[in-house]
Amino acid sequence: MLEPSSEAAADQLCGLSGLSRTLRQEWPNHDVVTWSLPAGERVTGWAELVTTALGTDLSDAVLTRQGAATQAIHHAPRLSRAAVEASNVWFVPGGARGVTAACVKELARRQPGSVFVLAGRSDIVPWPEGMDVTGDMKQLRGALISVARASGQTPSLPDVDRQAKALLAGQEIRETLDDISISGAQAVYVRTDMSDRASIQSAIAKVSQQYGSITGLVHGAGVLSDGLALKKSREDVAYVFGPKVEGLAMLLEAIDLSQLRHVGLFSSASAVFGNVGQSDYAMANAWLGAMARKLSADLPDAIVKSFCWGPWAGGMVDSSLAGHFASRGISLIGLEDGARIFADQILQGERSEVELLIGDEWA
Repeated sequence: MLEPSSEAAADQLCGLSGLSRTLRQEWPNHDVVTWSLPAGERVTGWAELVTTALGTDLSDAVLTRQGAATQAIHHAPRLSRAAVEASNVWFVPGGARGVTAACVKELARRQPGSVFVLAGRSDIVPWPEGMDVTGDMKQLRGALISVARASGQTPSLPDVDRQAKALLAGQEIRETLDDISISGAQAVYVRTDMSDRASIQSAIAKVSQQYGSITGLVHGAGVLSDGLALKKSREDVAYVFGPKVEGLAMLLEAIDLSQLRHVGLFSSASAVFGNVGQSDYAMANAWLGAMARKLSADLPDAIVKSFCWGPWAGGMVDSSLAGHFASRGISLIGLEDGARIFADQILQGERSEVELLIGDEWA
């Protein structure tokens, strides 16, 4: 858990600390820090604060007249004893697939009277008739090539790959919707482009009209574009910021915030420690933390959590990346454990603990 000052929660909405933490790893022979200055302060006041900080070994911090506020990280978030509502209308961008889907399924088991609206860009592509359903990419490619050749076509490997990925995505979405329904909750999939304001507004309007006000928000959308900071282009950064930062900002504009009782933002441990090759991703997730603190201050009756996840088993971590984390002494978060922690915290977490670090510290 991260505990910045209350002034930071109200005034600072910035992700630069994620950049500095990454650059300290990419440039080990340089000193890089982020100092956040209080809003409304005169330039001369800023100069005095910075001059004072330069005379110390202060790392990332919020500089105030009362002193510097730094982040304290804890691994054992608490549960409150507050009663949990029997149902909610949940809107979940990125919730139909991956680790976010695992968390949503656990929520559905605990709130079978809820409606879960999962939003994503993927189409639910129907499975080809006569072809066995499989989750194995290699097997699916072979089956698609065989079907194409049997009909006299000569398929290109890029086309086969695209078709196979679309089929697997559609199948995963169907399985998530089925699992939610089996729990007794209502499952809905809405095709939504989280980088497009009109698409977001249209989705929110339809959901609110059909199911009522959105009372639970889980923002799980995100993409990666790894590369060293000095080699990143403006397009790389925009690609990463699109769904995670701009998408959330547009989503919050479209939703009636006064109705929200639960907000869960999927952040990353990279926001806390930085990570080589992920300066933009670390910045985007650090911004999520700042937004979570602001929402928590603005919505005193809601539980707001930013989950700074370590690497998940079964998430975006393949075997080679899993080996990389293992060599650094970082364990993977199991799907069941992560989903349980998520559901515990977003439903009954201690309100004062907004940013949660889940998993091992990153050396």
